[in-house]
Amino acid sequence: MRRLIIPLLIVFVLVLSACGGGTNGGGTGGGQQGLTGGNANSYIACPSSTNTGAAAPESGTITLNVAGWSSSPAEDALVQQNLNKFQQTHPNIQVKWSTLTGDYPTKMRANVAGGNVPDVFYLQPGMAPEYITSGKLLNLAPYMAKDNVKAADYYSSLISPFTCKNGTVYGIPKDWNTLAVFYNKTMFQNAGLQLPTADWTWDDMRADAQKLTKAGNSATATYGITLPASSSRWLAFMFAEGGAVLNKDGTQAAFNNQAGIDSLNFYSSFAKDRSSVLPADVAAGWAGDAFGKQRAAMALEGGWLIPYMTQNFPNVQYGIAPVPRSANGKRADLIFTNAWSGYANTKHPEATWELIKYMTGAEVQTSQLHAGFALPTLSNLSSDPYFTQNPGIKVMFDAATYGYADNYGPHDAIIHTKLDQAIEKVLLGKADAQTALSQAASQINTELQS
Repeated sequence: MRRLIIPLLIVFVLVLSACGGGTNGGGTGGGQQGLTGGNANSYIACPSSTNTGAAAPESGTITLNVAGWSSSPAEDALVQQNLNKFQQTHPNIQVKWSTLTGDYPTKMRANVAGGNVPDVFYLQPGMAPEYITSGKLLNLAPYMAKDNVKAADYYSSLISPFTCKNGTVYGIPKDWNTLAVFYNKTMFQNAGLQLPTADWTWDDMRADAQKLTKAGNSATATYGITLPASSSRWLAFMFAEGGAVLNKDGTQAAFNNQAGIDSLNFYSSFAKDRSSVLPADVAAGWAGDAFGKQRAAMALEGGWLIPYMTQNFPNVQYGIAPVPRSANGKRADLIFTNAWSGYANTKHPEATWELIKYMTGAEVQTSQLHAGFALPTLSNLSSDPYFTQNPGIKVMFDAATYGYADNYGPHDAIIHTKLDQAIEKVLLGKADAQTALSQAASQINTELQS
C-alpha cells in the first residue's frame, strides 16, 4: 500500500482506493484525468487469448474461493456481512473468504505460480498489467454485456487501470479514495487565521503554513504542514500546473518540464522555509500521526485519516479542505482504487461474475459509503444524502471532477520509486528540482524502453 505512506502495522479504513472509461478514449498521458471526464487511457497490452463469451449458470452447489487483504476489524466485518448477503440471495453458491496477510501482491504472485488462485480476489492497479497481459484474469466484458452492466456506469478514471488497450474490462473498481488537506481548527484559530475555503490557493496554503509554524525544541516545535517525500502527494500539484507523468502513448517521461519544476519547487518550498516537517523528525510514524499529535497543523492525506483520527486522536478538532488551486486557477487531485477480479481458469466463471457484480453493485457500495469506509465508484450514487450529512467526505468526493488516477501502466512501480527519490533529494537539499526530475526522467525512460 505504497501510496498511503503509512507503516504496514497501521490499518486504514477508506481503501486506496489506487485509478476511465472502458472505451479508453484519448488520454492526457499524465494519468487518467477526471472520473467524469471520459479521457482515460490504458497502457496495458491485451492478452493473446481470453474467453470471448459468458459461461452458462451451473446447477448444484458451488463453492467460490475468495481472497483479499484485511483492513480494520469494522471493515472486515462489513465485507463478510455483504458476502453473507450474497449467499442468501444465491443459495447454491457458497463463499469461502480468506484474507492474505503481509505483502498482498507477492502472496498472490506465489499463488498464481503454484496454481492455487482464488476464484475471485482483490486486484490492485499495480498488479493489473501483469495479470491482464499474461491472461490470468477472466474477461468480464461478455458478462457485462449479458447483464447490461456498462463500463460507463463506473467513473472512468477508476475502471481504466483494469482494462487493456482495446477497452476490454478485467476488473470492476470496488471503491476509491483521494487526497484533501486536513487542518487543525484549534491551531488555525490560535494563530488568528481564517479556516481554508473551497477557493483557497497555493499562496494561501504557504502563507498559512508559515504563520502556523512555532519555534521550539525537538519535542515542542510545531509546523504548518507535514509533507512526505511522496510522488503520490506532489503529483496533485503537478497536474494542477498542466503537467503529465508520461506522454500520450506511455513511452516517454513527461514530468521534467516547467510544470514539473514549478510544482516541485512549490512542494519543496515548505521544507526550505521550515514550515513543513517530515514525520520522522517529530517522532511520528507517518504524516497522519504527526497531524494527530498536533506537531503539524495540516496534512495532505486521504479518507484513511478519518478513522485513524477517530481511533487515536478523538479530541483533535479538524476540518477537511480541498487541495488548493494553483496560480492558474486550476485544482487537481490524485485518485486511488482497487478492483474485484476473477481468475481466468476458475471452474465457476458464471458464479465468479455473479459475485463480482454483486460486490461492486449499488447495494454493497451504498453500505460501504454509509459506514464511512469508502467512496462509491458508481456514478449514480453521487447524489446519495450521505454526502450532504458529511461535508468532509463530500469535499473528497468532489475530486471526482478534477482528479487523476495515480497509476501509470506496466511500469507504475518504478515510476513512483524514481519520482519519490527525486522528491526526497529536493526536500533534503541534495538537488534542485530541475536536476532531480531530469535524472528521474532519464532513469524512467530507460525502464520504459527496456
